[in-house]
Amino acid sequence: MTWDGDLTIPALRESYANGATTPSQVVEAVLRRVGEYAQKDPAVWIDIVSASDALARAKELEQAYEGEEKPRLFGVPFSVKNSIDVRAFKTTVACPSFAYTAQETAPVVQRCLDEGAILIGTTNLEQFATGLTGHRSPYGTPRSVFDHDYTSGGSSSGSAVSVAAKLVSFSIGSDTAGSIRLPAVYNGLVGMKPTMYSVSTRGVVPASKTADCVSVLATTVGDARAALEVIRWYDEEDTLARPYSVFDQLPSWPKTIHFGIPPAKLLAKLSEPYGRVWEQVLSRLRAPESGLRESEFDYSPFEDANAIMYGSSFVTQRLVSFDDYLKQHGTSQLHPAVAAIFEKSKGFTAVQAYQDQFKLLGYKRRVEREFRDHLDVLIVPTTVRHWKVEEVDVDPLGRNFELGEFTQFANLVDLCAIAIPVGSWTNDQGRAMPFGITLLAPAGRDEALMQLAERLLPNLPKIATADTS
Repeated sequence: MTWDGDLTIPALRESYANGATTPSQVVEAVLRRVGEYAQKDPAVWIDIVSASDALARAKELEQAYEGEEKPRLFGVPFSVKNSIDVRAFKTTVACPSFAYTAQETAPVVQRCLDEGAILIGTTNLEQFATGLTGHRSPYGTPRSVFDHDYTSGGSSSGSAVSVAAKLVSFSIGSDTAGSIRLPAVYNGLVGMKPTMYSVSTRGVVPASKTADCVSVLATTVGDARAALEVIRWYDEEDTLARPYSVFDQLPSWPKTIHFGIPPAKLLAKLSEPYGRVWEQVLSRLRAPESGLRESEFDYSPFEDANAIMYGSSFVTQRLVSFDDYLKQHGTSQLHPAVAAIFEKSKGFTAVQAYQDQFKLLGYKRRVEREFRDHLDVLIVPTTVRHWKVEEVDVDPLGRNFELGEFTQFANLVDLCAIAIPVGSWTNDQGRAMPFGITLLAPAGRDEALMQLAERLLPNLPKIATADTS
C-alpha cells in the first residue's frame, strides 16, 4: 500500500496507521512540492524551515511515538502567517524595516507542535496584515491557485495558497476584517473564523487588537475543526481571552433553521458571474428539503458596523499597534496603500474614538436582537467579485474596499463565521473559478456552524478543481 499524496488530516492518519507512509516521507514530498510550486508562484513564503530541520522533526516524531498512541496532529504539515511568532524566525509582517527575530513561539503555534504537527514555514501576507487583495507585500503578490492572473485575497494570502496548492494540510492565520475568509473563497478553501478571543493572540503582531482573530484555513471543514480544537483554549495570559465555558454550549440547531441574507441593494454589488452563482446557491438554500427557512430581518446594524472598520476612528487602532515603528520610521518605507491608511488614521480625535465605540456598542446590541428574534444564521456571499491582479493595481484602495462588503462587520459585532467553497464561474480565459459563501452566527456557536456547513455542502453547487501541479 502506498500513500497517494493526500494531505487531509484523516488521510494522513490512515496512511500512518497502515504503514503507507511516514512523517519523513511526507516531509520529503512536501518540500519537493514547495520547490516545484515556487517556480509557478515565488511569493507564497517568507521563510521555509530547512530540509534538515524539517526531516529531523519528522524523525523525532517517528521515534517518540513508535508503537504509541499518536497525538492529534501527528505528522501533519502546516504553515503560519508571518505575523505570528516562531522562535528563531523573523517576524516581518511583510515590512522588512519592522522585522525582528522572535525569541519565543506563539502559544497558538506551540500547541500545534505539541500535538505532533510539522511546521513547513511562515507565509507571505499583506503588509501589517492590512488589506483583502493580497497585493501589499514587498515579498511579492501570491496568486489564486485557479488562475495566476487573479489575486489570492488577503491579508492571509500566502497561507491560503500554501494550503490550496497542497503544500500543507492547514495554515494558521488571522482575520480582522476578512483576512481568512477572502483568501478562502479565492482559493476554494474553508476559512474558519472562530469566536472572538477564543484563540490566544499572544505572540501575534496585532493589526487591530480588539478586532483580531486567529483563524484557520483548510481544505475541508473537518480539517479546520481538527486544527481549531488544538489551538482554541483559555489563555489567561492573554488579556482579551474569554473563559472557555462561554463557547459551544448549544452546538445543535432547531428542526427548522431560520436564515437571513443581505438586502437586494447590497447583493446588486455582486459581479455578474458572482450574482449568477449566488442565485444558484440561494435556490438550494430555499428548497424545502434544505431544512432552512428564510426570515425577514433588519440588516442595517450589520451594514452600519461594516462601515465603521475603515470609515471611522476605529482605524486608529492600527496606529496604536505600530506606534513605536511609526515614530522611528514614519510611513516612507511602507506600501503606498498601507501608508495612505495610516495617514488617514491621524486625523481622528479622542472624542471621535469614544463616539464611534458607543455607536458600535449600539450596532452590536441590535445584531444580538436580530439573532434572538429572527435569525439562527446569516448567510452572505463571502465577497462581491474576484479582481485580476492588474485590476487591483489600477485602484488599490478602491478595489480593496469593495471586497469587504460582507466581511468587515463580523468581529466588530462578535460573530463567528465559516467561509465555504460553493459553485463556480467561468472567467474570460475560459477557466473555472471558485465562488463561496459565509455562514455567520453569534459567539459560541463555532461547532454548530461547522456542523451546519458540513450538512449544507453536499447539496450545494460544487467548485472546480484547481490545477496545482
